[in-house]
Order: sequence, then C-alpha cells, then structure tokens
Amino acid sequence: MAEKTKSYNNLSFNWAFLIDQQKILYFSVNNLLSINNISNYQYADTPNMDGVFDRRAITPPADSFFFVGFFWTISTDKKSNQLDNL
Repeated sequence: MAEKTKSYNNLSFNWAFLIDQQKILYFSVNNLLSINNISNYQYADTPNMDGVFDRRAITPPADSFFFVGFFWTISTDKKSNQLDNL
C-alpha cells in the first residue's frame, strides 16, 4: 500500500467557430498526446501462490477521443436564436 498511482495527465483541445448566428462548428480532441493514464487498480479477491494480491490497472477504453459537431438553430423566421437569453 506504499505505492502511488502516477499522476494523471491530459492535454485537450477544443475549438468552436460561429459561422453565423444560426450555425456553430465545434471540434474537440481529448488526450491529444495519447498518454496512457491509469485511474485506479482492481485487486484480486484472493492472494496468489506467493501471498500477493494481483492487481489490474483500470485505464480509459481509448487513449484519445475526438468529436466534430455542427449545431444549427432552426426557427420559424430563420433569424431567431437563444443568444439574447444567455
């Protein structure tokens, strides 16, 4: 129990571009450097032959993740949006 998990590092990039008041282009990359982070360990319920409880590192399912989105506000007069309500 004297060991510690290494520090969790994450470099992310997010970018949003307002095309006009109705359309937004959004781009996001999580963990840009693909660092293999360990968030926790799962230990065995019983010790092995040496009396040591084996452990398994719990890591994210993917090292990096990206998302591209296009958001378009649709209104009846083609000019209304929620910007005034923010």
